Amino acid sequence: MESFRAIILGSDDNAYGTARSFYEINGVKPLLVCTRNLPVTEGSRILETEPVPGIDTAEVFEREIPRIIAREREKYAKVFLIPCGDYYSALCINAAAKLPGLSDNPFITPELYEKLETKDKFALLCEEFGVPHPKTAVIDLEDAPADAESLALGFPLVLKPENSNGYEYLHCKFEGKKKVYYITDGEEYKRTLNALREAGYKGRLVAQEYIPGGDGALYVMNCFSDSAGKVRLMSLARAVLEECAPGMRGNYAALITRYDRGIYAKIKAFLEAIGYVGFANIDLKYDARKGEYYVFELNPRQGRSSFCTHAGGMNLMSALVDPPEGTVCSEKAGLWSEVPKCVIKKYCEDDSLRAEALRLWKTEGAYRTLFNKRDRALRRYYYSLKRYWYEVRTFKKYYKGKNG
Repeated sequence: MESFRAIILGSDDNAYGTARSFYEINGVKPLLVCTRNLPVTEGSRILETEPVPGIDTAEVFEREIPRIIAREREKYAKVFLIPCGDYYSALCINAAAKLPGLSDNPFITPELYEKLETKDKFALLCEEFGVPHPKTAVIDLEDAPADAESLALGFPLVLKPENSNGYEYLHCKFEGKKKVYYITDGEEYKRTLNALREAGYKGRLVAQEYIPGGDGALYVMNCFSDSAGKVRLMSLARAVLEECAPGMRGNYAALITRYDRGIYAKIKAFLEAIGYVGFANIDLKYDARKGEYYVFELNPRQGRSSFCTHAGGMNLMSALVDPPEGTVCSEKAGLWSEVPKCVIKKYCEDDSLRAEALRLWKTEGAYRTLFNKRDRALRRYYYSLKRYWYEVRTFKKYYKGKNG
């Protein structure tokens, strides 16, 4: 295997899980480049960090990242640049277009990125290639319809920022802020728009029809496509629980990896038809009424919960380092969890799914991104343990009203 080093952008759970995946391949500590260290990576023994103030801005990124990559190329045959946030993804895609060969992993073109990120264009793209997608309306906040009924989506409806992980919304502060809003009537729609306006949010909003189903109807798929646009690895997982704290809704708390030949084939055909390259994170929901998966969004990076691929017997990063022959799809059922077993036992409302999760925990254990026997740095480990058990209090406080 050629020597390589991963440069990872960010210092959150996604960054730690990605760093851990690379470290398990070759034992070389990945380099995390970030604005500042967050507790989940601070003091880690399996990675190195290089805080660069302003690295999440185009000016600093385009100046510093080529310099850092050039420095690492003096020591390693290959250097991979891995974004762990949507704004980092956009910076990488634009920089790779300006500087061909910037890193040794592929990025999609800015043109394709714009189609994926602009929700009305993404809806048209799904329609063109026969991928089910919920009815969608994109709203400019400044001239949003005063009456939700005019959107013709019915109630309840789903309302969310066009990019809830984007820089603008992440830095927008107000009481009751959520990643996803479940709107039950016209008055709640008006209150939500007013709160966003008063907080100074200037971005667009996405309104979508509500696909019925609880947490167990949610699915996520992580994929890798090589530089020729061929899908090399796919891993599907079903949600056992979704996070319920207001600022965390839309993130997964526990997942079980799944095999479904039909959705693997459909997503593979879609990615290869649009010329997709690199990592992809796809959020889906299964509509039991129609027996069909609906694609909600496609993010041009691995997901925050992508370490769950290990539960399915796969290391997502290995597809980049040493691509398999053909397309490999995860088949093994395994449990990944960010919450204690007692939370799953109490709050998972699907009896069969809860039983499966508890059985897997008993027989195989749970894969947990932040708990790593090779990385017991005291401060980092204490923070991870404290946050893990704090989930008991979080679910007790927020679970009942999580869809409100």
